Amino acid sequence: MIELRHIQKTFDGGASYAVFDTCLTIGRGELLALIGESGSGKTTTLKMINRLEEPTAGQVLVAGRDVLEQNLQELRRNIGYVFQGAGLFPHHNVARNIAAVPELLGWSKEVIEARSREVCALVGLPYDDYALRIPSELSGGQQQRIGVARALAARPDVLLMDEPFGALDPITRAGLQEEFRR
Repeated sequence: MIELRHIQKTFDGGASYAVFDTCLTIGRGELLALIGESGSGKTTTLKMINRLEEPTAGQVLVAGRDVLEQNLQELRRNIGYVFQGAGLFPHHNVARNIAAVPELLGWSKEVIEARSREVCALVGLPYDDYALRIPSELSGGQQQRIGVARALAARPDVLLMDEPFGALDPITRAGLQEEFRR
């Protein structure tokens, strides 16, 4: 599903590397956690998978195809991404944040609302209670959970999560982590 072939990323012409000669294969249905110190290239690696960054060298393949040869919008529509922090659109309410990608995919309003209700339930935030709230009306943990719901809404083939549970309380974190294991 995802293959990294000797990827490298430098931001200073090669004086130092954010990512150096990294190789990795992740199969369909596999769960992988990148663990390392701050500044070790975890976020940069995730960003190269969905082309928020392009590798300086090497290849990133998703579904057997080099990401640099794929249409950027199509690639990103098939990859859910939960950012450090929530990354929500501050001027959109929860319902619009969750619906963003399904709307781009041309889903009907009825299907979008049904899926939005489903993913809100998954993250423990009742849709009817939160749909009309804007991000500034939510706690940090609630914003994180809506970010996860948004990433899951379009049923992406790939889900990239960059410290998605960092702002959650321990009980909520444990519950969501258990859901992802299933």
